[in-house]
Amino acid sequence: MSENEKCLVIVCRGMPPLVVGSTVLMRNLFQPYRGKLVAIAGWVNEAKVDPDYLPICPAHVLRFWPSILQRAMEYRLVGLHCFIAKWFVYWKLKRLRPKAVFSACTPDGIFFVASFLACRRLGIPFWGHMHDLWLENTPSGSYLQRLAQKWEPVIFREADKIFCMTDTQRDYYKDKYGGNYEIIPHCVTPDIEIPTQPRVKTKSPDAEIRILYTGNFSRAMNLDALRNMVACLDILPENYRVTMLTDVSIETCQAERIWHPRIDLGWTSVTEARRLMREADILFLPLSFKDCSPEEVRTVFSTKTLDYLLSGVPILVYGPQSCHHSRSARSAGWGCVVNDDNPQVLAQAIRNLAGDASQRESLVAGAFEEAKRRNPVFWARYIEDLVQLRH
Repeated sequence: MSENEKCLVIVCRGMPPLVVGSTVLMRNLFQPYRGKLVAIAGWVNEAKVDPDYLPICPAHVLRFWPSILQRAMEYRLVGLHCFIAKWFVYWKLKRLRPKAVFSACTPDGIFFVASFLACRRLGIPFWGHMHDLWLENTPSGSYLQRLAQKWEPVIFREADKIFCMTDTQRDYYKDKYGGNYEIIPHCVTPDIEIPTQPRVKTKSPDAEIRILYTGNFSRAMNLDALRNMVACLDILPENYRVTMLTDVSIETCQAERIWHPRIDLGWTSVTEARRLMREADILFLPLSFKDCSPEEVRTVFSTKTLDYLLSGVPILVYGPQSCHHSRSARSAGWGCVVNDDNPQVLAQAIRNLAGDASQRESLVAGAFEEAKRRNPVFWARYIEDLVQLRH
């Protein structure tokens, strides 16, 4: 048996040094993987690049030059992009002949479909990992929606394995397609050792209280919840400030009413973002109450949560009672949960959390326990065992 036949190929819309949710999830999960690993990926034109956020394996990347062509492929020539990706993935897999393909599904679906079709044609086992809901997150009337409508039911019927990220997502797809799907949860990074004891800092009431949010915003996921946070700043004392680590411009934030004199905006590297999390007083984890994608809000587990869990800083979960974040944080004790779509209630919860040392310590301890359940070593070993069974 050749070395290529023993490898596992992972497929995703992007890989490090890109910093987007799917690249973070794949890197976290497969960093402890001990077998031979090769990646096939695309490129995301608007994603930030962090030179220190290193790949974990050799990667074959489909990227169009110049960047204006890459942008055109992503937004205007989507059908052509999909056609090229299908052949790109097929020829790479034909040469590699891996034991199996582990493919991440994100809402664009292009590389997910391409890897499925190549595996079906080449007789390679196909394992799909749902990072988000697929069809439900595609723009109405778009090529990507038609792609998902055609291929989502086929892939869920014919894939060798489909892995969901939460029990809520698994139940959603089980009701939709009737299959028995396994769970591989989003995993924390192995770069940071999970602390054994919480060491929560305390501050005097008049010291600066720093609330931190990391990530972008969208109407489908969290826009109205972030607007409530902005409204909170007019209720909270002046020593409360918000840091938003996002690559969204100030002009866009102002246009979307995500703006206040006590909000500090900016994007930074992964390492620096983690440092700023550790220095914050509260980490904000919002999901939308209204005018959103209700199925995605109910089933999602946000990528930012993974670094939040390791930070040693209390997490404030803000969103509907029915969403997975709320249920998980409340039952496992890893976050302070607020389910009222009301800035006054949110502001009071923030003040209570900032001043309650016992609650803060309890939440951090719960977060460390949740991080242990998301240890990538366990799940990487599980995937190794699946690959070995392909002998």
